[in-house]
Amino acid sequence: MSSKSWAAAAHPLVEETSKQVDDWFLEHWPFPSCKAKNKFVAAGFSRVTCLYFPLALDERIGFACKLLTILFLVDDILEDMSFDDGKAYNERLMPIARGDSKPDPTIPVEWMFEEIWSGMRAQDSTLANNVLEPCFVFMRAQTDKSRRNINEFGEYMNYREKDVGSALLYSLMRFSMGLNIESDKLTPEELETVTQVEQNCAKHLAIVNDICSWEKELAQSKKSAQEGSVLCSAVKVMADNAGLSVDAAKRVLWSMVREWEAEHEILCQKPYMQDDRKSLYLQGLKFQMSGNESWSKTTPRYLVVD
Repeated sequence: MSSKSWAAAAHPLVEETSKQVDDWFLEHWPFPSCKAKNKFVAAGFSRVTCLYFPLALDERIGFACKLLTILFLVDDILEDMSFDDGKAYNERLMPIARGDSKPDPTIPVEWMFEEIWSGMRAQDSTLANNVLEPCFVFMRAQTDKSRRNINEFGEYMNYREKDVGSALLYSLMRFSMGLNIESDKLTPEELETVTQVEQNCAKHLAIVNDICSWEKELAQSKKSAQEGSVLCSAVKVMADNAGLSVDAAKRVLWSMVREWEAEHEILCQKPYMQDDRKSLYLQGLKFQMSGNESWSKTTPRYLVVD
C-alpha cells in the first residue's frame, strides 16, 4: 500500500551543505555524549532539508538546513518537559528570532537561533521575515495542551497541520528559492487553489511522518511521563476511531497519502496555475512531499527505537 508514485530529488549541494551544517552544530550544540552526537549525524536533518528544498538557491540552502535542524533539536528537548516549561522555553526564543531580544551568549540555543535568523535576513529580509510567524505557529503547537485530548480524526488533522509545521515549510521554501508568492496579487481562483494545494500537502506531510514515526513515538510515550511525550498520532486516532489494528490503520493511512498525491496532480493542472512562478511553487511542494517520505522511511530518527 505504501509503494511510491513520486521520485524524490535532493539539492545538488546536499553533501557539502550537510557536512558544513552538521559540523557547526557538533562544534557548538551541547550534546551530552558522543552517542548523542552520532545519533544527531545519523538522523540527517540537513539531508531532509535538501530533500524538502531541492530547488533552493545555493546561497540559501544552508540557512534552511540550520533552521530546521535547530527546530528538530529543540523538539527533542521539549519531549522531556511539561507543556508549561516547553512553552516558556519557546517563548524565550521567539523575540530573539524577531531581533527584539538579545540572546544570552552563554546559551547555545539562543545565540545560534539569533545567528540563523540574522543570516537569513541578510540574504532577503522580506522573505526571511515572512518565515517568522509560521515558525512561531509551529513552536506554539509543540506545547499545545489540546494534543492530550484529541480523539477525532478531523480534529487531529486541524491540529497536526500546525504541529507538522507545514506553513513554516512553505514559507521557508519560498525563502530558499527566492520565490515571492504574494497572496494579495493572486486572483480569488488562484488563491483558493494555492490554499487547497497547501492544505493537501500538509496532510501528506503529517500522515507520512505519523506512519513512519509510530514506533518511535510509542516508545517515547512509554519512556517519559512528561506532557511533551504524550502520544498524539494519526495511527492511534485512526485505529481507535475505526476499530482497527495498528497495522491496518497504517494501511488505510497509506491509501489516503496516495489519494492526496492524485489530488495534487489534479489541482496543478488548472490552467491558471501554469505560469512559471506558480508552477515552480507547486513543483516545490511536490518535492517536499516526496522528499519527506523518502527521509521518513529511511532515517534512524524513526527506525532506531531506543
